[in-house]
Amino acid sequence: MGERKIKVLLVNPWIYDFAAFDFWQKPLGLLYIGALLRQHGFEISLLDCLDRFHPWLRESSPPLGFSGFSDGSGKYHREAIDKPACLRGVPRRYCRYGIPLHMVIQQLQATPPPDVILVTSCMTYWYPGVRDMVGLLRKIFPATPVLLGGVYATLCSDHAKEVVKPDYLIAGEGEEETLALLRALFAIPEAGGGRLQDEWPYPAYELYPELHSIALLTSRGCPFHCTFCASRSLSTGYRRRSPQAVYTELKFWYEQRAVRHVAFYDDALLHDGEHYARVLFRLLAETDWPLHFYTPNGLQPREIDTETADWMFRAGVTSIRLSYESSNPARQKEMSAKVNDEELYHALSALRQAGYQPRQIGVYVLMGLPDQEIAEVRESVLRVNRAGFKVNLASYSPIPGTREYQKAISMGLWKEDEDPLLANNSIYPVWRRKYPVQDIEALLAWVKQQNERLAI
Repeated sequence: MGERKIKVLLVNPWIYDFAAFDFWQKPLGLLYIGALLRQHGFEISLLDCLDRFHPWLRESSPPLGFSGFSDGSGKYHREAIDKPACLRGVPRRYCRYGIPLHMVIQQLQATPPPDVILVTSCMTYWYPGVRDMVGLLRKIFPATPVLLGGVYATLCSDHAKEVVKPDYLIAGEGEEETLALLRALFAIPEAGGGRLQDEWPYPAYELYPELHSIALLTSRGCPFHCTFCASRSLSTGYRRRSPQAVYTELKFWYEQRAVRHVAFYDDALLHDGEHYARVLFRLLAETDWPLHFYTPNGLQPREIDTETADWMFRAGVTSIRLSYESSNPARQKEMSAKVNDEELYHALSALRQAGYQPRQIGVYVLMGLPDQEIAEVRESVLRVNRAGFKVNLASYSPIPGTREYQKAISMGLWKEDEDPLLANNSIYPVWRRKYPVQDIEALLAWVKQQNERLAI
């Protein structure tokens, strides 16, 4: 008989927030780590508290259902919980989103103790869900070491060590470091690792009992230097997978799991499109797969010409979000000069010519930056609306390590020791210290009204 395999439990915790919606989200980093560990002989299992299609929900009494839309997105199950002290003044209900607590406890208690637990984290202000999950895991598996990684663990490492208190913390891209750490913990001989490359195993989506959609990366990192974004803190450099490798992975999930909905979560999907994205779209357009693709992270308008738009449409890119951010020329230049108004209008025109309807397209406009005025946001919205398209208003959240974060501190609108909970973008973290909340809410209402006026 062979040696016993080391059992690894992968955990994606709940979301604690005022609102949350599933835009085809999956814990990709955790799933890549799990796949790599499996390839190297570990036995992996998954607890994804944000899996809306988990059989536990359907088998509950009464059944909780999926609460989803035909495109695979949908609402999470939620349970109201007490607000943290620093958020008690916010007149909104605070909830735990995901699989109900009692189901998670019941299933964990019926699970044989794993040898090690890997917990991921996302938004910095979602850390209470991470903290509570790690506390629960320690109660049920007191002898099992807990490793914490992900966005929060990377950007707020000291806070995570103090509040969550993992046995080990992995910052940044975690594949190589996690593999090396587990080999050391369990005295396993070393072997080759590697970063995101074409020969890597696919994310461990086979761990999902039902798989209606996947999140997909064709690259890691970002070639741009946007002042509000932490991509360069989370990834080491910028590198691409070949279009053929991405095509082969899509074919695998379509044939093996009948996946129909795919969300590209690249930070710069269309960058150098002639050699990457456009090649991929041409390959996909030549198939008869009934796949639908989505771009929730936002695409660079500069990269969309008539040919690219045409191949995207023919490939099945169904829903498009464009990264515009602001009409302010100085701000556009500050954000890597990745878009200007002329390029936005050219992209919108190309998309219309390719066959897209305005309802399929949303344009991101950013609000809440430290030195940004409400008038700038209004003008940005008007420029998009005048072209006949709706605005997706994105509220700024202070992210440690970014230039906007440092600007907020220098302007006295933020402190380095702020509780990450106060960075929640739904409470307008910086602007609420600059404007009356009523003025901010009036802006939101005005944007909604402007969008509703469009006959799309």
